Amino acid sequence: MLKPANLRKIALNIESESIKHYLNDLGVLSIRERELQGIKRLVRHFIDEQVTLKYFYIGYSMPKISKEFDLLAFDQMHRVVNIELKSQADYDEEKVRKQLINNKYYLSQVAKEIKLFTYNSDSDIIYTLTEQDELKATDISSTHLFLASEFYRLLATFDRIDVCDLDSLFKVNLYLVSPFREIHAFLEGEYLLTQQQQALQNGILTMSESGFYTVNVPSGNGKTLMLYDTVKKLSKNNTVLIVHIGKLNAAQSSLRRNYGWKIIPIRQFMKKIKSKKLQNFDYIFIDEAQNLSIKNINSLVNYFEIRPTRLFFVSATSSNTKKNTDNDYSFLTIG
Repeated sequence: MLKPANLRKIALNIESESIKHYLNDLGVLSIRERELQGIKRLVRHFIDEQVTLKYFYIGYSMPKISKEFDLLAFDQMHRVVNIELKSQADYDEEKVRKQLINNKYYLSQVAKEIKLFTYNSDSDIIYTLTEQDELKATDISSTHLFLASEFYRLLATFDRIDVCDLDSLFKVNLYLVSPFREIHAFLEGEYLLTQQQQALQNGILTMSESGFYTVNVPSGNGKTLMLYDTVKKLSKNNTVLIVHIGKLNAAQSSLRRNYGWKIIPIRQFMKKIKSKKLQNFDYIFIDEAQNLSIKNINSLVNYFEIRPTRLFFVSATSSNTKKNTDNDYSFLTIG
């Protein structure tokens, strides 16, 4: 479990071997040298030692989601301060802005008030976001400028606390939604994908050639959200069809009727295949493909092997899919 650090202690002992033991004891297992130097340069501005710099969490990584924060601090009023550390004087400011906007989304789920900053130690500039999500830069290269900055005024009065287990705050279910139970939140993008979901999705998005692919997602790992988010992304520039094994549920019918999604049940799909009346699609995803029969799989392969379509068999488990696709045809497995 990650414990909060005293930034002054780090800055004073950065050249000492003891700093490694201190960070290890806190659970900070990976921190780059340039980030340590950034902390040291930031701390040197706080010449008034009455301003304590305790209770900063360093390098917190959210569970199951590929998101990390350089520095976080919390107070009893459920406010949070986030400071990102950069070390290139010419670091792209648009990247700074996008990162802070991204951080705001993650932190808004766990805090009532959020203060976001990026410190570039080479240029001695503090960045923050305006209410319109524009980037505001403040030069803190002199003591006068630093003491007059919003950044200093906030940290000088921010009553930081040890919140103990950060994982208890950053629960994964705060960032995941069901495309079926929460259609509006899904369509508005009010969710995140876990690292595993992102890896599977990246595997799908990088498939540029037509062919047959199996996507195996262990049960309970958000197969539906990953699939529907992938379809939403692809549909911006491609024709995409989802084939559902069984009858469509109310949410699927709503997506099709009200939002123009192409979703059909397997029975209708196979009828179109048999009559050769299926329109051309760039991508076709067959959900719950572990329930397909060998006969259906063979029919699909025979139909699509001469067509420029990427056909994905998406399964909740790997074992059944492997058995169903174990034939003379070539399948590329993702996941």
